[in-house]
Parts: sequence; C-alpha cells; structure tokens
Amino acid sequence: MTRVWFNRTFSNVRAVLDLIRRGDAAGEFRLVCTHPEPSFPGFVPAHEQALEPAGLSGADYVDFCLDFCRERHVDALWPGKEARLLTEQRPRFSAIGVRLLSVAAPESLERLHDKARFALEASQFHLPTPETIPFRTVAEFESAYERLRFTHEVLCIKPAKGVNGAGFRVIQEGHAGLEGLLRDGVYSIQLGCLRQLLARHPPAETWLLMEYLAGDEYSLDAVGDGRRLIALTQRRKASGGAYGQRIVARSDLTQAVSELTERFGLTGLFNAQFREGRHGPRLLEVNPRFAGGIGYTGAAGLNLPYLALRGLIQGFTEQDYQEAPRLAADMTVLEVAQYERHEVAA
Repeated sequence: MTRVWFNRTFSNVRAVLDLIRRGDAAGEFRLVCTHPEPSFPGFVPAHEQALEPAGLSGADYVDFCLDFCRERHVDALWPGKEARLLTEQRPRFSAIGVRLLSVAAPESLERLHDKARFALEASQFHLPTPETIPFRTVAEFESAYERLRFTHEVLCIKPAKGVNGAGFRVIQEGHAGLEGLLRDGVYSIQLGCLRQLLARHPPAETWLLMEYLAGDEYSLDAVGDGRRLIALTQRRKASGGAYGQRIVARSDLTQAVSELTERFGLTGLFNAQFREGRHGPRLLEVNPRFAGGIGYTGAAGLNLPYLALRGLIQGFTEQDYQEAPRLAADMTVLEVAQYERHEVAA
C-alpha cells in the first residue's frame, strides 16, 4: 500500500480524494490529508487526517514536511502549499524515500505562476493568450490603455500573480455612480476610479491590462505524463444563471493542451482555462494543480485524479497510451453537495 500525503491546499481536494477512493477498488492507496483548520472539508474522505501548524512558510515549512513524512511513513507527497519550493527540495525528499508528485519542474512552475511572463511566451502558441500588457504605474497603465483600447472595445485587469480570479476586473468607461454597481456587478471597476487608485497607491506588484473576452469560458482538466496528454475533460461553464456545466470535445482545445503538456513538461493532474473572443478561443492560464470544478470531471465519467495518481506511482499502462488522449463524452453534468454530520475536535 502506498501512503500519499496531500498537504495544505484548497477545499476542493475533498472531491479529489473522494474520486481517488472510488477508483481505487484494490485499496492500493492510503490517503493522508493535513490542514491548519480542524473543520477542513478534505478531512472527510481522507483515510488519515492531521493538523498542520499555522504560520509556517519557506524553509520552516519544508522542514515540517520532511519531519511529517518521516513520522507518518509517507511514500509520496502531492504538494499543495509551497509546491514550487517543495519541488526544488525534491532530492531531500528522495533521500528519505518520498516521491514528490509535482506537476512540473520548479522553473516551469515559476513560468506558469508569473502571468506576465506566461502571457508573453504563450502569445505564440496554437491558441494564444489575449493581447496583454503589464503595468505598475499610472503612466504605464495609460500608455497600455491607449494602445489596447484602439483595437479592443472592452479591457480588463488582473494581477500577474494570483489564484481563483482574485483581483480580476472588467474596466467600465464613464461614470455610472452607485447604479453602476447593480448593473456591472462585483467584477468591474470604473476607469476613473482605477486611475485614482493607481495615482494614489501604485501597486507593489505587476498587474496586467488585457483585452476582455466576452464569449464562453472553458475549463479543461487534464492528465499528462510530462511529454504526452493522457486524458482530458473539457467543461464549458454555464452562463446566464444556468446550472451545471457542459462537457464538450473540441479538437482545437485538445491540440492546445497537448502543446502545453509537452512545452511545460506537465505531469499528473492540471488545469487549463480558455475563453472565446472575437477571433476564437484564447488561452487564459494554466494551473499546475487540480481545479475548483474537478468534481464535474468525476460526474462526466473520467476519474482523472485516480488516473493521475495511479500513473504517477505505478506508471501509465499501454492501454492508457493506446487510448490517449481519452476524452469525456458530451453531456451536461451537475455537482451536487451531499451533507453529512461529522464530529470535529475543538
């Protein structure tokens, strides 16, 4: 039996652990989950749970992880928190017999996390990124805005480093007052307000000004072996208040993810985001981790978390390669929460 540790990560690891246990009929894997919060949802499907000390980061967190691996006899670590730093320390984990299941090499992780650098590199891909210009000062913003606004009707901003869409805003021109908040929603900002913020409080980190893509959004969950795409689920997100997500199979998106797998050496489970624009789909970002909507993938009939873990630990089979890339069938899926009572220690 292989003991696999999922250190601190997002709450959607609950779906990942549940899917692995569903696929692991032979009981090959023992899943260990840790988090500083006692009520963390990921504890429910895990075989073992433990609390992480709060506030650790950097080298101190690496030392904690090494000690935890020794104490709990961990065979493999699927990194969440400090993934890049832990990957850099792979030799130290290997020395105590622990496999680090990182999605990519440290330098590739850095390229993927830096959205400004990624946008520049990905502008030449099969499906490129939206036209993007980085900025940090009001002068840089004004120059970028004048250039992009000439060719794009609507623009948007987001931080060069961030997760879960934090900081993303569509720029609204004009002065709509409080009524604009009702019409434009929480993901917008007035151009005048943005200019004032930049003038008074220039950001400490780089931000991106981009063309806004108004079409359908696609979230692709994928498994790669570092060179080749093994399996893929393409989720078209519902719009207009509709429920569920549509599982599709677009050849252009499959080709784009195959290119990403090879270029960045993506191994195991990862996610890519695309959105339709005036000139077709554009690549938004690659997340070297499982996505928030990974539960939809399980409902679509492809158990990507289990496939990824089995392939990383035991190697992908000849059948995996013969069928690659395996795609989920066309359907609409819902992810419905199930509520259970669990006693949590105070």
